[in-house]
Amino acid sequence: MTHDLVIFDLGGVVVDVESDRLIHQVAQLLGRSFEEVHEQIFHRDLHLPLELGHIKPQAYYDGLKQKLGISWTYPQFVRAWNGILSENRDVTSIMKRLRARHKLLALSNTNILHIEHIKGAIPSLEMFHYWVMSYEVGLRKPNPKIYRFALEQAGVKPETAVYIDDRPELVEAGRQVGLTAIRFENSRQLEQDLQAVGLNL
Repeated sequence: MTHDLVIFDLGGVVVDVESDRLIHQVAQLLGRSFEEVHEQIFHRDLHLPLELGHIKPQAYYDGLKQKLGISWTYPQFVRAWNGILSENRDVTSIMKRLRARHKLLALSNTNILHIEHIKGAIPSLEMFHYWVMSYEVGLRKPNPKIYRFALEQAGVKPETAVYIDDRPELVEAGRQVGLTAIRFENSRQLEQDLQAVGLNL
């Protein structure tokens, strides 16, 4: 079977995410525990609506201020929020080689602040032919609908697509809709697994 499309998760694969750094910053600022701050930053009532595009980043920030009493201004929050992201150059190097023969699609549970930031800060991301972001489509992985939506955007069938993610439950969700799915651990392993499923690098 020829693979026409390679689907990449962003955070934890193409983009390194240092969430703990942000949580430690806030915890030190407020004199609260890491666990308490983690719970509020990723609280289902705030973080989930942000990633589904149901609330704007300002509303997320306002909610955090209410829950944690954070003293940052909104621009200070945005800088810290985006400061946890950096390019995984080993993976974008693999993407560059793949792009010569395959279409590339980014599929991510994310928010508008992070996407606007990385599109400006990481020029390599221009290699993606398609983008399917949770906040834009109102769906999150592991909902099978977002995988099917991504395939429709690229105009391919599941059996002709390879999907890469770092979270086992999301890899399994991709398999359930018929994708050839690879769990990302590191770039060397990714190269080997891509070659094992028949992709030439």
